[in-house]
Amino acid sequence: MTGLYVGQALGGFGATVADAWSWQSAFHLFGIVGLAYSAVLMIALREHPERKRMSPSAVAPKPQKPPIFSSLTLLLGMTSFWMILFYFAVPSFPGWAVKNWMPTLFSESLGIEMAKAGPIATITIAASSFLGVIAGGILSDRWVAVNLRGRIFTSAIGLALTIPSLLFFGLGREIFWIIGGAVLFGIGYGMFDANNMPILCQFVSPRHRAAGYGLMNMTGVFAGALITSLLGKSTDSGHLGRDMAALAIPVLIALVLQLIILRPTVADKLADD
Repeated sequence: MTGLYVGQALGGFGATVADAWSWQSAFHLFGIVGLAYSAVLMIALREHPERKRMSPSAVAPKPQKPPIFSSLTLLLGMTSFWMILFYFAVPSFPGWAVKNWMPTLFSESLGIEMAKAGPIATITIAASSFLGVIAGGILSDRWVAVNLRGRIFTSAIGLALTIPSLLFFGLGREIFWIIGGAVLFGIGYGMFDANNMPILCQFVSPRHRAAGYGLMNMTGVFAGALITSLLGKSTDSGHLGRDMAALAIPVLIALVLQLIILRPTVADKLADD
């Protein structure tokens, strides 16, 4: 996740490149960097050789992987997974909104050039998100050792921090409130982000986790695409701040439902019921 947040921070400089040249140049530049990085990974990454000693268990035939439709049937038949899916999707609204529209909001609210607003917004949020990931991971690991809902409570704390930050984004007109909201949002979202997979592991066995996390990511991307389009219309109509603040409402609903419904019985589910 370190690389993810560093990439988000550097992404803000796309506005600087676009201001100096054009948005086409910004996309071309970041695309070329991505292609070069993928080439480095293909050359440098190698699978670690297996060092297991030969034993009856090591040579025993591996269990067959469950068919994909079997995983989907099991996952979609679980009330807890639907709640996890909803809980993952709703924060994707402000998550993608902040990633895509925060430089614009910074520029409009603070009256600064987009070339400066882009890096300020992304670096502030990415750096504080990195702190939130570390803090949320440590707190969650310790809390779950004494309470099975520790990861859920840690994630809920993080999500709760994003609610006032969205109000600061939407209603604030001074740099203190805007930057403070960015720091608060980053820390909260980082705590939430660090605990999504661990929470899934409390309800879904290893055989179905890849399918489960894939559904979560797909739902999150769809939610992000929807909110990006809606906030684009809000920007055109001059209501970006107001509609950004309104995102606190669905986040609050998801937070309350999560605390009511998600009640794990194990710290790590290893087998299907």
